Amino acid sequence: MKHTSDNAGAAPFLPEAEHLAPLPPVSIARTSKSFRVVIIGGSFAGIRAAQDLEQQLPPHSVTITVIDKRDRYFYNLGALRAVVRPDLIDLVWLPYDKVFRHSHNRVIQGEVASVYPNSVILRDGRKMDFDSLLVATGSVYPPPCKVDMTSHIQGKAEMYMFAEKVRTANAVLIIGGGPTGVGLAAEIATVYPQKTVILIHAGPRLLSSESNSKSMSRKAHKKLKAMGVKIILNERVNIPDNEPLTYRIECRWLKTSKGRMIFSDLQFLCNGITFNTSLMDTLDPVFKNNIIDTETGQIRVLPTMQINHPELPWIFSAGDVCNTPGEKQAYRADSQGTHVAKCMAKMAQAWASGDSMWYDVSLKQWNDPAQFMAVAMGPNAGITDTPWIVLGDLPTRIMKSKELFLARRYKEF
Repeated sequence: MKHTSDNAGAAPFLPEAEHLAPLPPVSIARTSKSFRVVIIGGSFAGIRAAQDLEQQLPPHSVTITVIDKRDRYFYNLGALRAVVRPDLIDLVWLPYDKVFRHSHNRVIQGEVASVYPNSVILRDGRKMDFDSLLVATGSVYPPPCKVDMTSHIQGKAEMYMFAEKVRTANAVLIIGGGPTGVGLAAEIATVYPQKTVILIHAGPRLLSSESNSKSMSRKAHKKLKAMGVKIILNERVNIPDNEPLTYRIECRWLKTSKGRMIFSDLQFLCNGITFNTSLMDTLDPVFKNNIIDTETGQIRVLPTMQINHPELPWIFSAGDVCNTPGEKQAYRADSQGTHVAKCMAKMAQAWASGDSMWYDVSLKQWNDPAQFMAVAMGPNAGITDTPWIVLGDLPTRIMKSKELFLARRYKEF
């Protein structure tokens, strides 16, 4: 199997990838008239790959099926703003009916239970065959950042519930000082300056990921303090196993790792990301650890975004669920989706030409865009970390904070 690249300087995600055994010289039988692509996950990476692939190939040379557990696209970048602006809730649930230009391509609602080398099985028993697969199942994160509802009606109802809880709460505790916690604290403090907002973070500084500069952390801290947010660093909240967070208006005292007692009547957990990879267990049970990173729970990918399995080069992964380094951000997932579409298009063209080794074409490595981390802190404020400088309110407002890229996303639907 070829893993050569026209971008020879890029660092691989898997140092051992170059030592993988070569793909046996076998051919994959052609059983359909068009190249069949299945994409698991209808969010940033999945939809971007689907739309780009449709545009790059003749209409009837490819059949694209996107499978997502939700009946609508949930635009989670707008979820934190919607907690204090319930008029936005309807806007963050976008219908899938205009994703594709051609009717033979489709988005279907369902949950994939098992992945096999050339097919997927849904929980309701449906089987879908593919010539190439993209696994873009994303991540699981506590609400309100992400809502674990399959129905947009139920999802909206839950979001309206969160908005009402925030409106009526007097003291809100936010646990976790990453981008989500900082953004949520700022949104609440901006709209409800009279409320007590407490942000507690286990690290020595806010936004403490290695990808974020100390200058960005300092500016975020300063902005939140100016908004009246109470910030506690280097402490963890002890949440009893028998009294988990319920996201109800619930007056309670919680003890920190240093013995501090904190009172609040509404609590949000803004950490604890996990990844949707259990469906991959059936792909290769013997060499499962080659595919899944046991430390992070993510899918291990090569620099080409193909999964780390030498005999399955037609299977890709992109977005939060794969183990590319750096922050998990929407624009990087979009970029990965675009890259995978180009790789699949190259395979499809080789397939259409009758090449029995269509899956062994030379593919480029994914070029990681320059690292930008923009954190909206209300509609008129925010910070953006770049490789060169930390930008403040005005440029962040123009880039992200004002409308959270929502208008651009609607143009794509």
